[in-house]
Amino acid sequence: MNDMISYLKLVYQSIYLPIHYYKEGKCLLQIPEPEEEFDFTEVFLPLLKQTEKKMHYIISDEFLYFGIVRNFSTGEDVVLGPAGTAHIGPNELPRIMAECSISAEHKDAVKNYFQILPPVSHDRFLYLLALINAGLNQEVEEPFCYFGYAGDHSDTINEKHTSMLYEAKEKEVFHNSYQYEQQLYHYVETGNVEAIQNLPSMNITTGTIGKNSLRQAKNLFITLVTLLTRHGIAGGLDVETAYQLSDTYIQESERAQSVDTVKRLSYTAILDFTRRVAANKIPLGMSPDIFQCIQFISTHTNQPLSIEDVAEAVGLSRSYLSKKFKKELGFNLSDFIMRRKLEEGKSLLAYSEKSISEISEYLCFSSQSYFQNVFKKKYHMTPYEYRKSMR
Repeated sequence: MNDMISYLKLVYQSIYLPIHYYKEGKCLLQIPEPEEEFDFTEVFLPLLKQTEKKMHYIISDEFLYFGIVRNFSTGEDVVLGPAGTAHIGPNELPRIMAECSISAEHKDAVKNYFQILPPVSHDRFLYLLALINAGLNQEVEEPFCYFGYAGDHSDTINEKHTSMLYEAKEKEVFHNSYQYEQQLYHYVETGNVEAIQNLPSMNITTGTIGKNSLRQAKNLFITLVTLLTRHGIAGGLDVETAYQLSDTYIQESERAQSVDTVKRLSYTAILDFTRRVAANKIPLGMSPDIFQCIQFISTHTNQPLSIEDVAEAVGLSRSYLSKKFKKELGFNLSDFIMRRKLEEGKSLLAYSEKSISEISEYLCFSSQSYFQNVFKKKYHMTPYEYRKSMR
């Protein structure tokens, strides 16, 4: 037991992802130790332990990974997670706390907890489970063979439909990938996970853009992720999340030591982007202009936004944008600007220590009293009453 605890401490020093160690249901090790009494794994532990497999993992609704490695003969369990492919921002924290049943009183500790949590790709997470399994069960498993490389709980993945992005002939190379890639990125942008999984394979060749096969694969992967990022944003994925995912996947590809690893990572990235687009899908019938408008407002709530400012940012006239916005969404553009500022205000009241006057100034309200008045009109309580109710 002591050897296992020492081993897990070494693993943690290598990966800096949370680890729990259980012996016959009793938690003997939790690293890092939380500043306050809360535990992200409590909600998911019963679900993880339902499996009869020695390795298992789940992906939460907020795209957090939780994995378990079990030794049934000794009654030992090791839980890895939470982990994610992107840094957790202030807008995600309230949803994660709700998902993990953590009360608002722990918001600062939760924020600190995620600030030190490194992003990790899905593939790397599976390898970490395999590493823990080697220590706990004294067995070496290739994670993609063990899990059937599904990324979720589906059957084995047909790798050849991603290999087509990387196969290149040494001679007489003809570029014939355009039609296929157009279809692929359309599915990503529309969040069509099922279509991605069922996309048939075709023999696609590409030109040479690397000095060897591994560098070729990595360069093509970077191109793939760049396009996934653009189409993900076009499909409704938050800009910051999209670019963080891009950074994480490209960094992970640079660590790869084989072409097959890069190929597998490509499929993970495609599915990851598509699933996230599906979860943040632009409503049907929303035009690109209006989506761009919403994205601009959501990322500029700390500026004194006017309809003219938004119209200039998206390249439309004030009157045309106002009419189009109202027609597509059913409410006024000015109302949406105010709503997004107030939503940001709620988040700051609940999950920061900024004073009401600081929040009012940050969100560019003309005065604190005006902020308080519009807040009460919208939520039927003052900012102070709301903050008090969240603590």
